[in-house]
Amino acid sequence: MFQLCVVSCEVRTATKRPKFTIAMIQHHKTSHNISTNREGSQSIRRAISLIRAVSKYNNEGVRLTQAAKDVDLHVATARRILRVLNDEGFIGYDRSSKRYYLGVELFALGTVANQFEIRNLFRPALERIAKQTEETAFLVIRLGNDSLCIDRVEGSAPIRIMPYQVGTQTPLGVGAGGLALIFRLPDKEIEAIISANEIRYNQYNADNKKRIRDAVNESRKLNFSVSRELFIKGVGGVGLPIVDNKGEIIAAISVGSLAEKLDPHRCQSIASLIRAEINRVKGNFSQVQI
Repeated sequence: MFQLCVVSCEVRTATKRPKFTIAMIQHHKTSHNISTNREGSQSIRRAISLIRAVSKYNNEGVRLTQAAKDVDLHVATARRILRVLNDEGFIGYDRSSKRYYLGVELFALGTVANQFEIRNLFRPALERIAKQTEETAFLVIRLGNDSLCIDRVEGSAPIRIMPYQVGTQTPLGVGAGGLALIFRLPDKEIEAIISANEIRYNQYNADNKKRIRDAVNESRKLNFSVSRELFIKGVGGVGLPIVDNKGEIIAAISVGSLAEKLDPHRCQSIASLIRAEINRVKGNFSQVQI
């Protein structure tokens, strides 16, 4: 249509040809840009819809056909979008079961958005715990199958245990904090976590799944986590999960110490202190959501 108009102008009015020719080209470019923008917006909306669809089935995963059906997309279109989301880490894919799950990158983004609120809320508690125990206190949260340290306060003991820095990720089950995040979870979920991290445990002193299971069972009996050299030889710790008013584990506080100092009385004393500090700020849990 644009070409016919331009030719018509060239024949009838030669002097105005440049003006009308440019006008037609600009109109064509504008229409093309609008079309491109619409296609881009549509792709983004489809991707978001698929992420939401996958989230509904995240515990057991969802197959491609079901995800496509839920968002009313052709299977080929859904597959193409999910492949890109998987490449970027927003969607996970299990090749054996052919099911999709939420990706670690989504958890990471959520963590960045909310970890500062949790850290600010529990920072005073960490400081009091570190002062009273003279040991280093840690605040950790769950990130997929990992624990992520989001804050740390050093104690005054001559030998201070600092196995990791703020921002360090370790497999769930390793260390008192990582153990505190999982020992209250259902058996099925714990087994899934342990299986997923099995190879990575070899990088730490927790060199096999049985040691993690034994630590979980002991922690359940005590109602607080005790890490006996699971992270580094000679290093231990005590931890407790932070549970919100909905019963969800949102974080954990732990204290690191030389393993030789953690006799039963010392472990119980540290656990009681951590529990008291958690309860002290429990009224503010409505402000924290992960």
